[in-house]
This record gives sequence, structure tokens and C-alpha cells, in this order.
Amino acid sequence: MFRKLRSTGGSISRREVLLGILIGLMCVYFASEFLRYLARQQSVGDDALRANTAESVTIIQSNNGMDCPVRGCTGGKNGCIHKAGDKYVGYYDDVLNTIVGEKMYGYNESSRPRIDGRVYRGEPGTLVIKVTVGGGEVELDWETGKK
Repeated sequence: MFRKLRSTGGSISRREVLLGILIGLMCVYFASEFLRYLARQQSVGDDALRANTAESVTIIQSNNGMDCPVRGCTGGKNGCIHKAGDKYVGYYDDVLNTIVGEKMYGYNESSRPRIDGRVYRGEPGTLVIKVTVGGGEVELDWETGKK
């Protein structure tokens, strides 16, 4: 039964061929799972970097959380149109790297992006970062984008 495995004649048994194929398939499977894991981790990191950038841009454009963060907002005679109660609301534009007044199409890469330990859920490409500013404080949330 094990004669072929112990033989030194140079021939390969069917069992050795089958085991070689199975080991090769296992290696391919584990390599693909590892690459998928790395891709998931990168998308989580990209979303975290986006949130960090959105916070920095908001702080700069809102005079450290005191004014409307929306780029080009003049306020006008009737006050700022981005004001909701005693806070200002805007959305981070990932392409222009600024805060805008209207939602755009989603840009999240992960299905579970996080901000400050809070986990949000949404399919990749469906969420945008909403910024809320008031009283010297900046708050960020992932929210469903324009459809």
C-alpha cells in the first residue's frame, strides 16, 4: 500500500498527486483570504482618514467651530441657510476637500465606517460625512448620501 511513497524509483503515486493538488488549492485559498482581509482593512483606514480630514477642514473653515463651515457661505440678510437651530450643518466633499451645503453621492469604502468609536452601517459608496458645528464644537457623522 505504501510502496510507492517509499519507493525511490522516481514515479509519483496518485495519492501524492492528489495531496499536492489539495495543498496547492489550500495555499491559493489562504492567500486570497489574506488579500481580501488586507483590502477590507485598507477600506476601513481610508474611511478613517477621510473622517480625520473632514474634521480638520471643518475646524479651519468654521473658525474653530464658531461660524458656518460651508465654503463660500456669506450668510446674507436673513442669516445663514445652513443653520439648523443653533448649529450649522454641512457635508464633506471628498473630491474638492471642502465642506458644502448639499449632500453628494456617497464615498465610503467600508460597509462599517467609524467615527469616534461609533460604528455606522451602509453599503460602500452610499454614505457621506455630515458635519455639525456650533458653540465651538465640531461633530461628524456618516449619513446616507444622495441617491
